[in-house]
Amino acid sequence: MRSAVVDNNQLKITELPDPKPRENELLVKSLVCGICGSDLHCLHHSHELAKSSVEIMGTAMVDSERPILLGHEFVGEVLESNQPGSPFKSGDQVVSMPFLMREEGIAFIGFGGENVPGGFSEQLLVDSRVTMKVPNGLSAEQAALTEPMAVALHAVNRAEPNRNHVPLIIGCGPIGLAIIAVLKMMNIGPIVASDFSQARRDLAKKMGADVVVNPAEHSPYDSWKEAAQTSDPELAGPFSPMFGGADLRPSLIFECVGVPGLIQQICAGAPYGARILVVGLCMEKDALVPAFPIMKELDIRFASLYSPEEFGQTLHHLANGELEASALISDTVALDDIGSAVERLSKPDSDVKILVKPSA
Repeated sequence: MRSAVVDNNQLKITELPDPKPRENELLVKSLVCGICGSDLHCLHHSHELAKSSVEIMGTAMVDSERPILLGHEFVGEVLESNQPGSPFKSGDQVVSMPFLMREEGIAFIGFGGENVPGGFSEQLLVDSRVTMKVPNGLSAEQAALTEPMAVALHAVNRAEPNRNHVPLIIGCGPIGLAIIAVLKMMNIGPIVASDFSQARRDLAKKMGADVVVNPAEHSPYDSWKEAAQTSDPELAGPFSPMFGGADLRPSLIFECVGVPGLIQQICAGAPYGARILVVGLCMEKDALVPAFPIMKELDIRFASLYSPEEFGQTLHHLANGELEASALISDTVALDDIGSAVERLSKPDSDVKILVKPSA
């Protein structure tokens, strides 16, 4: 079979043996797979990713000395099951959480070697215990958004919003835009979104943002204050004699960029008592002046990935039309065009989410 692999920081298409399912695994044909920012990071910084994952998790997420098979935002068609009495049959369209639970440990789909094909392979293996059928005739393209939208749903759940919160989204890349869509589905707003890119700001509006800001021209925190004004004490958020806030609804800030210095910048701009949810994955050392969150009594939380329940909920929100995310899809390309698609994604004004069809 053909597969897109990263080999010594080079992306190429290669021929590999067809995978063989183990117990509790399904062999599936990859129908469509989205390109994620972590795919780009793995392409350009696989050695750093391997080192940092050892420091964080105690084990390397990738083996940077061997070819890495990319792709974890996939939809597949079942070809073969190796599970007695499996609920899955040939032809079923499925999505799966991107890992295999094997005797030797967890294998991450999209970051594995030749025995763990990713979604940019013509065929791959999924664990039937974390695999779900695509319901309601949902298209494969929309179902491929399940994984990134589950990341957004988990981030919003970690933030624990209520109907009084006024969210501020810093960074309208794929995850920031996905968070806007989830907040819109939950009827949390008005939503304020900030990004330097005009194209991203336009898309933020389309995804459900009520106010969009170019931070080069206007402070997103001032724009948030304008949107959060209230004269109703029942709606007001935390108040401080030093910092005020009695005329403002509570603040919920999502950091969706992941560059050094941004958390400190948000702490400086945030109102008293704000809740900050850090979603942007920064792989570099950062610095924070603790006096800012201490004096302002800021609540800083962090989020990554999602639970099996959130993954399933996201799929059904998409299938039931409750979560509208199709505007994220910029283009769909064949496997041979994945290299040019990756280049396009390095330019923020060009695309947001490009899908690849490995079997096309």
